[in-house]
Amino acid sequence: MIKLKNVTKYFRVGFFGIKKDAVKNLSLNIDKGKITGFFGPNGAGKSTTIKMIVGLIHPSSGSVEINGYDSQDYRARLNLGYLPENPSFPRGIKGIDIVKYYSKLLNKKIDKNSINEVLKLAGIFYARNIHVHKYSKGMTQRLALAVSILGDPEILIFDEPLSGLDPIGRKEFKDIIFKLKEKKKTIFFSSHVLADSKELCDKIAVLVGGRLIKDESISVLEEDAYNYLQTKTNDTDVTENGAEMSDYNTPLEVYLYDLMLKNKRN
Repeated sequence: MIKLKNVTKYFRVGFFGIKKDAVKNLSLNIDKGKITGFFGPNGAGKSTTIKMIVGLIHPSSGSVEINGYDSQDYRARLNLGYLPENPSFPRGIKGIDIVKYYSKLLNKKIDKNSINEVLKLAGIFYARNIHVHKYSKGMTQRLALAVSILGDPEILIFDEPLSGLDPIGRKEFKDIIFKLKEKKKTIFFSSHVLADSKELCDKIAVLVGGRLIKDESISVLEEDAYNYLQTKTNDTDVTENGAEMSDYNTPLEVYLYDLMLKNKRN
């Protein structure tokens, strides 16, 4: 279980060091063994929140706990895998050597078979002997995924894992996430594409302007979306942002996009 309680993070910006909130009074529970999607527009504070969860930055106030330990405590990260938004690796090194290097950093015994297993699960085994500077965006993403699942961690935190992937790459990456879910992993991933929501998630949290505006299961959100659409004018079928409802794939997308837009205006 991951618990964020009244978390605020601000940064000092500009010549005078004016305080700017990136995340504001965020309280959120990430359930064990479930996939939680963390959605919001660019600049909403999603990556800042994830960096606080994995211990890369400190909250300005509030607390972040993983399995009862503060996120800054090394014990909180012993069973956690992290995929950053824009992974990068040193040039001139083979993919398999990258994974071997990271395996030595873990306080676990990871043999050759385990390394090959994560490469296969991430779909990058075929390119293990290619130098990483020759990798495409999707291949680099897969290698970073392989690194994140080394040692079979219970909790997986993915920051925009589908960003920049082509449709085939997105489909293949989603299939990998489903395989990880079958292993009862706790998965928390961020995205600004709501089309990923219903297909992947058990629960959705929505962040706008650093504030949490929604935190519900898919079933509850679908009911909310149905009730919301009943209030729309049937003869116009136009959303709050002026787009045609047919521009969206599902009623849930219509509802959540309109919800984000309303809160962004406020």
